[in-house]
Amino acid sequence: MKELTVFPVKQVITRDDVREMKGLLVPEIEANITEEGIYVDETTGEPFLVYLKMDADVTANLRNAVRGIKYSATGVTRSTGVQNNSRTFGMAPRKPFQTREACRPTSMSHEQPEEHDVLVQTADILSDIMREIAPEIYEKDAKETSAVADEWRISERSLWTSGVVNKTSTLPYHYDGNNFDMWSAMPVVRRGTRGGYLSIPEYNAVIECRDGWVLFFPGFRLLHGVTPIQHITKDAYRYTVVYYCLRGMKDCFTYAVEQAEARKRRTERELAFASALKGETKPRILGG
Repeated sequence: MKELTVFPVKQVITRDDVREMKGLLVPEIEANITEEGIYVDETTGEPFLVYLKMDADVTANLRNAVRGIKYSATGVTRSTGVQNNSRTFGMAPRKPFQTREACRPTSMSHEQPEEHDVLVQTADILSDIMREIAPEIYEKDAKETSAVADEWRISERSLWTSGVVNKTSTLPYHYDGNNFDMWSAMPVVRRGTRGGYLSIPEYNAVIECRDGWVLFFPGFRLLHGVTPIQHITKDAYRYTVVYYCLRGMKDCFTYAVEQAEARKRRTERELAFASALKGETKPRILGG
């Protein structure tokens, strides 16, 4: 891989003060980061962003996959009425309050295995890139996520467990709070759109998010959001694929144990429900 230019960037808002922007909509602002490179804090020299172009075949495969995925509406931004659509992939932790009794692969892995496989293969490719261009960051992330068993990683060579594909979604300023404090990867495929830039206000950094390019950054640590997206053509789209490692996955047992425990919990829940229907016991209130 070619050597990337290092760009020093001045911090314009402290990490503590920038927290006040959480939840705010990102305004329409022009991109000011458009070149491949490693972007570092001007004072400390600490990297906070890597931005580069992916190989054409990686982009082509990813484009075909994300355009073939079936999405569900995940929410409406109240201030704008914009509908956000996304789909998770990879691994998911237990969520008993949602009757998800075990750690398991997400539904996409069996509902759309071909598209899922492309996302998994891309995880390996991007992980190899990160390991090569920023080995110290990669090793630090490996230690940060060491409690996660290898079988819950999304692919053999990556540290990530999971991901989400966002379809033409405008997101307010936020932190990736459910993730480990590590770097994520965000490849982009888009066509016929304007805007949709990633804003990192701490450094007044607005990344162009070009078609076929990938961003690496610590989304747990840095507040970030997406600028408004305008459709220029009828076939316009903007997809981002975000790879991350969920903290909840550190509590997962082996796959076999998880499945056995899930069967046991389901049986207990069904027996309790049947007993309540017969009037033998009082129904339990979820979370009570």
